Amino acid sequence: MITISGNEVPIVKNSLRIRGVVEERSIASFGVGNSSSEYIKGQPVLIYDDDSDLIYAGVVEQSQKIRAGASFIHDITCLDWHYLTDKRIIAKSYEAELAGYIVSDIITSYLAAEGITVGEIQDGPVIAEAVFNYIYITQALDSLAEKTGFTWYIDEAKALYFIDRSTNAAPFTLTESDCEKGSISVEKGNPKYRNRQYIKGVRDITDPYSEKHLGDGKARSWTVPFPIAKEPTIKINGTAVAAADIGIRGIETEKKYYWSKNDKIVNQDAAETVLSSSDEIEIISEGYFDIVALTYNPDAIDALKLIEGAGTGYVEAVDDEPATTTRDSAFQIANQRLEKYGTIDHRIKAKTTRKGLKPGQLLPVSFTDYGVSVNALIESVVIERIDNIYYYNITAVEGPVYGSWAKLFYKIATSRLDFTIRENIGEDEMLTLLQTFSKTWIEATSNNIFKEIYAADTLFPSDTLFPMFETEDRVKYLELLDGTDQVIIRKPITKQTGADTDEIESIVMLLSFEANVTIAKVRWYGGTFATTTNGSGILVDEQVYAHEKTQFEVIQMAKTDTRNFVPMTGTKALTVAYWQGVDDDVEAYLAHSA
Repeated sequence: MITISGNEVPIVKNSLRIRGVVEERSIASFGVGNSSSEYIKGQPVLIYDDDSDLIYAGVVEQSQKIRAGASFIHDITCLDWHYLTDKRIIAKSYEAELAGYIVSDIITSYLAAEGITVGEIQDGPVIAEAVFNYIYITQALDSLAEKTGFTWYIDEAKALYFIDRSTNAAPFTLTESDCEKGSISVEKGNPKYRNRQYIKGVRDITDPYSEKHLGDGKARSWTVPFPIAKEPTIKINGTAVAAADIGIRGIETEKKYYWSKNDKIVNQDAAETVLSSSDEIEIISEGYFDIVALTYNPDAIDALKLIEGAGTGYVEAVDDEPATTTRDSAFQIANQRLEKYGTIDHRIKAKTTRKGLKPGQLLPVSFTDYGVSVNALIESVVIERIDNIYYYNITAVEGPVYGSWAKLFYKIATSRLDFTIRENIGEDEMLTLLQTFSKTWIEATSNNIFKEIYAADTLFPSDTLFPMFETEDRVKYLELLDGTDQVIIRKPITKQTGADTDEIESIVMLLSFEANVTIAKVRWYGGTFATTTNGSGILVDEQVYAHEKTQFEVIQMAKTDTRNFVPMTGTKALTVAYWQGVDDDVEAYLAHSA
């Protein structure tokens, strides 16, 4: 039985077809015969099976009226209750909230007014940031599902579910005896498979970055290396300009200095005295920079390398996430994509008369003759009523959701750019390259940034005993060298995390105008006495890096230093400060050890 706006309608024989796809709208179509009624977009539709169980609910999307003799036939197309999320816009942001909290808040703030209730909302992981800038709620929920590995749907009773895929179980195990003869097919493969995932287009914020300029009696504006993210600190001849005297350009007036978010320029008000050659201005700012995140599955890489018999075993994919503004969020997305598309498994098709299967459910499949015994995610269910029998056409995947060819072709068509010299990059963008380095530190490593030594009254530095590093001094500068070991450029660390942990991640951004020559190697320096002077401080690592940089490139030099030994325990650390207290020759010693 089918009702439209509460009224039962006569159905054309064998015309009913319901197609449901995971995380997409379910579409129902049928013919209404011998009717003079008019059917309008938005009218509620309920479809019941022969046991009076509700198997579909939604609204009329389209109605086509066709004359048939003395009466009319109406071809009706319907959308399920996801129609309600398709028509509402969300403009809201969240920071460091559980995914489930965000979904619940969306229901409370937007969807409750449409009659949608809470079915089951699981917490899921913490989302570092979620910014929905006037997009459809469907897109927001799709994004949350993708990043968490969850699934979401609205059932026939208008209850919204946001749950881990593993908890959405099908009501029975599908066996060969459940399926219509000749309807089973089993494929093995995954066109979206990858074992290395890049995420690009992400922006992070630098650590405070200092730029000093001498006045010249003319200049009233100065450029900093990165587009400014937060109000900068400005010092004139070492004295800080009061925050009240620093304003936002174009918004505030009668200030001494001005800045603007996402702009590299700091300028002086025309009423101020221009800086002379004896004046120095220091601008300390935190700026935006583009990063690239890379994650990979070493076990999957090794397994594929054995299968292929040669090569790297890499299968790589890259996705843009320009709306993501933190490094942690980028890696969260990359790891989820790898989890979703990182397996090569089965795709199963079959037809059954057993009801209860829906897209998004985990379906145990046991096909003895095919050698298949897996848990598969139901990707789509097509319901047809033929000669008064309901048939359920199932497509299920053991690994990721493949996506339809139509969606794939649409994505290609809408994302294609003109094939020019700058492929898949805007006219005002630079190519951001990711170059990763790593070092695992064992206890015996010299100049050890992680080693902690605890002093005795008679213990002094020697050629084999080094004072420990302060945590903030472990990695401070990067140098690039050419083939003759001449320094090309020395730069402070742009962004660092984990300085006081067992894993330090340091990023240095080489900008488009920097180091546009042939690079041979890279060095990292730490220690108290590491400054902007080339070679100063303690050399803590050197690695080969052969690259010819051009002015069209920005390079993200990302270094991971990992402690692989158990730290000592004690009461008095041999820091540089301690050695200076007991040994006047510490500076000479440090110079020697470097």
